[in-house]
Amino acid sequence: MSDKLKLYEERMKRLNNAVELKANDRVPIFALVDNWALFYSNSKLKDAKNDIEVDYAAYSKALTDFKFDASAFPAVTWPLRFSESLGGGIYTSHGEMETIQIATGQSEIMPASDYDKLIADPKGYILNTIIPKKHKIFQEGTTEEKFERFANSVGEFLKFVQGRTMLFERYKNEHGLPIVNAVPPMQPADLILDYLRDFKGTMSDIRRCPDKMAEACMALMKLNIINTYAVMPTPLYDRYINIFMHLPPFLKPKDFEKVYWPTFKAYVETFAAQGYKFMILFEKNYEHLYDYLQELPKGCILGMFEEDDLRKAKKALGKNICIGGGMRTNDLAFKTPQQCVDIAKGLIDDLAPGGGYVFSTDKILASMNDAKPECLRAVTDFVYEYGVYK
Repeated sequence: MSDKLKLYEERMKRLNNAVELKANDRVPIFALVDNWALFYSNSKLKDAKNDIEVDYAAYSKALTDFKFDASAFPAVTWPLRFSESLGGGIYTSHGEMETIQIATGQSEIMPASDYDKLIADPKGYILNTIIPKKHKIFQEGTTEEKFERFANSVGEFLKFVQGRTMLFERYKNEHGLPIVNAVPPMQPADLILDYLRDFKGTMSDIRRCPDKMAEACMALMKLNIINTYAVMPTPLYDRYINIFMHLPPFLKPKDFEKVYWPTFKAYVETFAAQGYKFMILFEKNYEHLYDYLQELPKGCILGMFEEDDLRKAKKALGKNICIGGGMRTNDLAFKTPQQCVDIAKGLIDDLAPGGGYVFSTDKILASMNDAKPECLRAVTDFVYEYGVYK
C-alpha cells in the first residue's frame, strides 16, 4: 500500500471513530470548503465549471494547503452546466463575485391545489408537470427538438457525475484525502420548499393544509429511498449520505413534528439500520428541536451545526450524534490569527473530551470574505497539534 493510501485509511479511521463516538488519536479536522477555493487559488467559476482540471487545481490546493483530514466536496458543488442546459433553475452563477447563488422567488411553480396529484404519483407529476413548467428547453420547439435538448442535458449531468467520481479517486491516490460526501438526497419537505412551493407557499401550506403536505412528504420519501439505493446500493466506509436541512429552523416544534420529522426520521433509521453513515448540515439554529434529534440513531451521524452553541449541542445530543463545526467564519474573516487560535483552543478544551467532536467551520466557505487564509492556516495547524487525545 502506498503512503498516500495509508494516509487515506488513517484519516478515514479517525473520522469514523469520531462519528461512531469511539476513542480516537486526535480530533479530526474537516473541510467545508466550496467557492472559497476559487478565490484562494485566483481561479474563476466560469473557468472551473467548463474545465474539470481548473476545478480540481483550485479545490485541491485549498484542501491540501491546510491540515484537513477530510472534506465534504471535491470541487464546485452544483452541476451548473447541467442547469444552464435546461434553461435555468434556482441556482445561478451570475454577479461580480462569481459564486453560486439561489435565485429567490423562482420556485413557487406548483399550486397548492396540486398536492393530490403529487401524492398520487410523485415521480410522474415531477417529470410530466413540474419539469416542463420549470425549464425553458421543454417550452418551445418540436418534440424532436425538445428530446435533443434534453439528451444534451442528460449528457451534461452524466459528465458531472463521472467527473466527481474521478476526482474522489484522485484525491485518494494523489493526496490521501477522503471526500466523504455521497448521495445528497433532498429531504421531502426541503424539496417542496426549494423546488415546488418556495418559502411563502410552503409556510402557507403548513398553516392551511399540513396534512396534505405531510402526506406528500411521505410519498416523496419512498421515492427518495429508491433513488438513494440506485446510487449507493450498499454502505461504504468512506462515503456519508449528505443531507442539507433547509426548512426546520423556520418551524415551530409542533409543525416540525407534523410535516418534517416523520419522513426525516424514517429515512435516517432505514439506512442507519443497514450500516450507512450520514453527514447532516443543520443549517441555522436547531436548539428548539433537540428533543427530537435525541431520538436519532447512535454512532452514525456527523452533525455539522451552523448557529447553535456547540457546548449546548454536545450536552444535549452528544450521546448519539458526533458534533461538528464551531469555528465561526466571521472570526476567520475579521479576527487575527492568534485570536482565532484562542477560540479554537476553547472549542477543543470544551468539546473534544470524550470524543465525538470534529473541528470545522460553522458554515460552508463560499465567498472570498468567509476566511482569511492566514487565520484558517493558524487554526488548522493549532488543532492538528493540540487536539491530540492523551
